[in-house]
Formats: sequence, C-alpha cells, structure tokens
Amino acid sequence: MPLILGKIRFAPPYAATPYTQAVGDERYVVAAFLIGYGPVAVRNWRIGETPIERYSDITLETRLGGADDERLTLYPQQVLEEALSVALKTAQLPTGGPQIRTTASDCTGCEIDITSTGIYQVNKDGAYQNFTVNIGVRYCKSGTNDWQPGPLISITSNKAKALTRTTPITFPERGRYDIELTRTTTDWDEADQSSKTIQRHGTTVWSVLRSFRPEYPIDFPQPLALAACRIRATGQLNGTLDALNADMASICPDWDEASGTWIGRETNNPASLFRYVLTGPAIAYPLTLAEVGALEEWHRFCVAKGLTYNRVHDYEASVLEVLGDIAAAGRASPHDTGEVWQVVIDRALSVVSAHISPRNSWSYQGKRPYAVFPDAFRVSFLDETNRFAKAERLVPWPGHSGDIRVTEKLEMPGVTNPDMVWREARKRQYELIHRPDTHTTNLDWEALTIRRGDRAQLSHDVLESTMISGRVTAVTSVGSSVMVYLDEPVTMEAGQAYAVRFRRADGATLLRTIATVPGATHAVMLTGVGDVPSGPSEDDPSGELAMFGPALRESFPVTVKGFEAMEDFAARLTLIDHAAEIEALVDAEVPPPWSGRAGGPAQQQAGTPLAPIIDNVVSGVLASDAATPTNPVPVVVLVRSPPLETLTIASFEMRHRKIGSGTWMSAPGAAAAGAVVLPGYQRGDSIELQARAISTLGTPGDWSTPSLTHQVAATDPAAPSAPQSLTAVQVAGAPSLTIRATATSSADPNSTATRLYIAAGASTPFSAATAYTADQASGPNTTLPPRDLTTLPNGTALAAGTYRLWATALDGNSPPVESIPFGPVSVTLS
Repeated sequence: MPLILGKIRFAPPYAATPYTQAVGDERYVVAAFLIGYGPVAVRNWRIGETPIERYSDITLETRLGGADDERLTLYPQQVLEEALSVALKTAQLPTGGPQIRTTASDCTGCEIDITSTGIYQVNKDGAYQNFTVNIGVRYCKSGTNDWQPGPLISITSNKAKALTRTTPITFPERGRYDIELTRTTTDWDEADQSSKTIQRHGTTVWSVLRSFRPEYPIDFPQPLALAACRIRATGQLNGTLDALNADMASICPDWDEASGTWIGRETNNPASLFRYVLTGPAIAYPLTLAEVGALEEWHRFCVAKGLTYNRVHDYEASVLEVLGDIAAAGRASPHDTGEVWQVVIDRALSVVSAHISPRNSWSYQGKRPYAVFPDAFRVSFLDETNRFAKAERLVPWPGHSGDIRVTEKLEMPGVTNPDMVWREARKRQYELIHRPDTHTTNLDWEALTIRRGDRAQLSHDVLESTMISGRVTAVTSVGSSVMVYLDEPVTMEAGQAYAVRFRRADGATLLRTIATVPGATHAVMLTGVGDVPSGPSEDDPSGELAMFGPALRESFPVTVKGFEAMEDFAARLTLIDHAAEIEALVDAEVPPPWSGRAGGPAQQQAGTPLAPIIDNVVSGVLASDAATPTNPVPVVVLVRSPPLETLTIASFEMRHRKIGSGTWMSAPGAAAAGAVVLPGYQRGDSIELQARAISTLGTPGDWSTPSLTHQVAATDPAAPSAPQSLTAVQVAGAPSLTIRATATSSADPNSTATRLYIAAGASTPFSAATAYTADQASGPNTTLPPRDLTTLPNGTALAAGTYRLWATALDGNSPPVESIPFGPVSVTLS
C-alpha cells in the first residue's frame, strides 16, 4: 500500500483493472488508481509529461483519503474484462458455428463487444447501402447445460469503417456463466461475390467479454486516497493509462512555530513525517508530551538546516526502517527506549553529559580504519527542480581537483533537492575525514545517566600519554590563588600550557587552566577566573573526577553512538568523535549551480559542409502552389545534402541571376523544407543558379558546381493567341464617369476566358497596369458583352483624365496560361 511522505511526483498503481466502456460508437477507457493512505493533496495531473488538460473528453475523479470521502462514481463496481479475438462465422462454413466463452465467477451480468471492420453493401453504381448482421445469443450456468435465450445482437450499418457494438446481459442469479454466440447472417466476406450485383461486407469478431460484480472494487477498512479516470479511447491515448501521474503531498500535523501548535497541512519536514508514521492511519501510537516536545525541537532544527523528506513508500518495510529513512534525511536516527520513541540528532552540543576516564571505566579499545577515499560520491535522486525526474549528482571529495575517476555510490532516501544532495554528501565526507576513530569502553552504573547521542569527554593515556586521570583530594587558597590537590601526579614541561577538566558532583563540567610548573606534582594552581572544584565531602567522599592534559586536549569530545547493557547496571559504550566542526563546514558549503544535465558539454561539430545536391528546378505551372501576389512566377529549387554529409545542416542558400547579368542574388531556405524559392523572374527568363549548405554553427560550405541553368516556365503549355479586338468609350449620360469596354475573344481553340487590364495616364506601360479579377469566360471567336467600368481594380472611382486598357486571353490550365496583351486602347474621361 503506497504511503506518500512529503511532496513527490507519483505514478499511482491501478486499484482496479482498467476496462473499456461503450457510449454509442465511442469507446472510453475507465480505470481506478490507488494513491495510498490519506489524507493527501493532489495537483498537476499528467499522462506522461503532458498535462491532463491537453486531452479531450476526459473526466478525473479524486478522493483524498478523508474519513468522510464519498465512493468513486466513475468506477462504482467490480469489472473483469477479458480481451478476445473470436471470429464469428456462419455455421455452414468449416470454421464457423457457435462460439462459447465463460464469464468470471460470482457475476450478476456481463457485456459482449462485437467488433467489425465495416458492415455495408455496395450496389452496382458504387453507392453504400444498409446491411444487417444478426448474431444469436444464449447463456447457461457453467456445468448445467440449461441454455436460456439472450438478447439478439443485430448490427446495421452502411459505412466501410470499423465499429464496435456492446450488448449487456443481466443474469437471473449470481454465478459463473457460459455465453454462446452464433452468427445467423451469411458470412459474405467468405463467399465468392464476383457474380453479384450487390457486394456485401460484414466481418464480425467477438472482441471483449466483460463480467460485473456489484461490490465496490476497493475493499479496505481505512480511508484511502483514490482516483478514477475516464477518457475517450481515440488516437490521443496510446495504450492504457499506466502513465498517469501527479504531484502528491502528504497532509499531516505539522509544527507551526508562529502559533505554537501542530496544524494539519502539506509538509515534508522529517519531524512531522516521523510523527505521522507513528500516529497516522497505520499505527496510531500515543505520543507523550515529552516525545512531542522533542519532535518540536527537531522540527526547528530541520527548518533551520533546510532538511526535507520526499518519498513514496510503495514497498514492504518495517516501521523502524521507515523511521530510520525519515530520520536520516533530518540528520538524526530513531531511538526506541522501550518506553518512548526518541530521535538522536547529529549536531554540535555544548552540554557535556558524561566524563569518561580510566578512573571510572575499563577495557578501553580504539579502532581506526585506514581507508582510501574515492574521488567523489555518486548520488542518485529524484530531482524536485525537474518534476522529480531521475537524476544523478557527483559530489567531489573536499580538496579534490582534476578528473573524477573513482566514485562510490551513496544512497540518500527521500532527499530530492539538488543543493541538499550536495550538502548531505559533503557531510558524509566530512564525517569520514573528521570521525576516523571508534572507541569502546565499559562504564559502571554511571552509564544509567547516559543516552545515545549525548556528548561526553573522554580521557585516556592510551590516546595521549600526557593525559592523566585522577580525583580531587583537597582544595586550598594561597593568597589569591587556588591550589587543587590530585591523587595522581601530573607532569608538566616548560613552555607548555595545561588545563584540568573537573566533573562536578551534579555531573556538570568545569574546565580551568593551570599554571605551568615543570616537573611532576600532585598540586596544580588554577589561573584565570571561574568556578572552583570541591574536595571530598560527605556526599562525594572520593572527590571530583579530574582530567589533566594539554590546554587544547585535556580530553576528547565524543558522541555516544550506542551502548550494550552488562551485569550490575554496567554498560559497554561505543563512542565516536564529536567533531563539532562538521556542522560548521556543512553550513558553510555553497553548492555549485545545478542544471540537471547528464554528461559534459557536447563536442561542437567542426568543419565545412559539403556542397549540396540540386535534385530539380521547377517553375511556371509546376511551381504554382508557391505563387504569391509578390512572387507570381516563382522558381522552386529542390535541394538536399549529399549522403556523405556528417554535419548537421541548418539551412541552404541559393545564389541566382539572369544569364548575362553580373550581379548574384541570394535566397535562403530551411534545410528541413528541402526547397528554396527564388523570386523576381518572369516567364521565359533564362537563369543560372548554385547552392551551398550552412551548418548549425553558421559555417557555410562550398557552392555546388557547375552552376545550373533553367528557363522559367519552359515546361508550361503554349500561351493562347491574344484577343482579336478591344474597344473602350466613355458612356455618355451615366451618373458617374464610366468606361464601356467591349472585346472579342481569342481565335485560339484553347482560349477559355478574357482578362481586362487598366492603367491611368496617356503613356503608362502594360507592366504598370492592374487586372480586374473578374475574368469574362467564353470560348474562342466570341464577342463578349460590354463591360462598364466605374472604378479602378482597387475600388477607386474613375476620375477625369486619360486611361489605357489591354485584354489578354487565358487557357483552361490551373493556373491558366496567359497570352500577350492586345492593346493598349486609350479613352479620355471628362
């Protein structure tokens, strides 16, 4: 059962088997998903990487795991779908006859899906007509042979396209049933229809048998977070819905420092999730006030250090294993005292809880492994900055420079922030550097006051020969000085600074510097200002414990890693170096910027592209689809890279000119298009051209050689002859200035229409004239109806002055080929 802890992207598993649902000719995929124990918050549903909003005809229903959640309505009962591929053919055929399949057990009904590639008939004129296929149905309880008639399946259609029809059956009582289908309509697809005037088609296949049970598909006594999805099964959905995913977040009690209370909200703080595992829907462990208070303190520590835990627990694990993973993300470890749950936080402590020396311990052992460290840690994690995609970060060893050759894998469950991955990996590296030693020693009943994670001061002459352990036998004042007498002699050297740490009667620590007196002595003089130790008393007849040594290492700070109970309340302690500097080093770490890219920078593609290959040059009618108002006669050059090209080509460049012209013109084209369009030419122009390739780095290649020549529109049909005549006069008495133009069409048999051109001015050339878009259709040798013109082609009213008119003939090609113009004919309006 998956448990969402923190904030994480999660692809929920199926809670109930997906099935297809029929709505007319449409098919929908319906599925129910298990998000896990609730309550949770869900957002940003996707299928793969695409937001679910990009899909059409989709319905999503969520239940967030609350105790008062309603049941799913999209998937209200158990559905067991069996995919089949049973061809239904008439009994007369050798491979035909009744087909029997069996439902699931204990079902109350079923659905039968019949699929066809098309049911229709075609008459002698090629028209589609209705055709009907009938399939008989009967059923019986498995093993009884007591067949009952079912609903007749009759499918009528007149379309040559795939279709599916669904037929439901409700059984008289629950059980397992045999379903028999028999096609009664002749299977025309198997028959010879060559002599028929009407061709019939109607292949049918039994594609699905769907069994139903009325029970809710998810049977679990605790509230669960669920989702159900219904989406139309079209080309938008490739396969099933197993790629459905979303951003999930656990909702649980989270410590709110401002209000001083625990508030139910989204959180990924390890302390809150630790509490949730113990008190959530799975266990409901009753925490004491002391346990809750300790979690509040740990919560503050996690907030201060930016520690989080984001993980889906969809695997089997004990409670202690889960708590251990959560605690590790918060720089802690769980501790079960047998009475309460606690966490041991790995942090620098100022309070000394124990003083351990040869005077109160025995059987000391020390161990230091001499390891060869790798160049870096390799950490795999889910990157929260990139939708929790799988990522890997290399964290070099402190001080390492140069190439990384030797790496070691480091697991960090629940750590998803790239910067935190860096810091926590560095913390582990600093631990290996600054905590090389493990100490074990036996301690008497004083071990009863120590717990795992406490800081202790360890003094032992095995570690440092100058360390001396003793007890205070007396304390006297000599003037303004204080002399402390020890039951063990201490030896000092000139020029060295020394100190003594005392364990007070209440267990507190007292560190004082002393005056250096070369030689061996039982008496030391305290220097500086501070509290004064006490000698033997009725409550402490043995005197306070003293640890003598150099001023900077009179004893070693250690952390109690663990202890093993022994007889008579004694215990064997396992100690590691406290190394308070680790926390300071980690806090000072500044992680390098994280991009999430795998591998180093790609090698740039250097070099010069090869000359491209020009496959073809087309113009005129063959290039008409590229014509535009500004380029009515385009020249299209089909170009590609040669097979030996190794560079990535971004574009092609064509240089072109009329033959005999000294100036080259340039035209670009994208490489993906595979063609370059050349502008600025008229039919009949002879041109020459060359091509070259340009790489993605902008490097141009060589021009193709030799240059190709091409005559524009040389392959077009011959143009028809010009119209035979054109007259233009002013219409007298018209309400506005009007020109009446009358033309006689071309005598060419290919002529199909006449086009009229007009230009203002007594000497304006044809090249400056504008055509009226309404061509006059006619055959050859036809006197066209007069055409009254009151405006220019752009809609401007005619004004007084001289106008010139021309007429051209058009043939029936698409686009039409135009003749040379007839004209000009001049008319002066006044």
